[in-house]
Amino acid sequence: EPIDLRIDGSGQVFWNNSPVPLSALQNMMEAEVQRDPGNQPTLQIDTSLDAEYGILARVLADARNAQMQKIGFVKK
Repeated sequence: EPIDLRIDGSGQVFWNNSPVPLSALQNMMEAEVQRDPGNQPTLQIDTSLDAEYGILARVLADARNAQMQKIGFVKK
């Protein structure tokens, strides 16, 4: 099942509709990767049109550092 990650205009990040601190994301992603490394869930990123690019860049860096392999973007 995919992970729905949303970034709103205020910079708040939501993991499957639950707010999470940006500092916790990489650990959460690593836990998902370790659960089944050969069949990782897809990280589906949805960003608000007024979200800061820096937050998205941090999310993408965390995903890379956690070795997430399936990343997609929600089209609006």
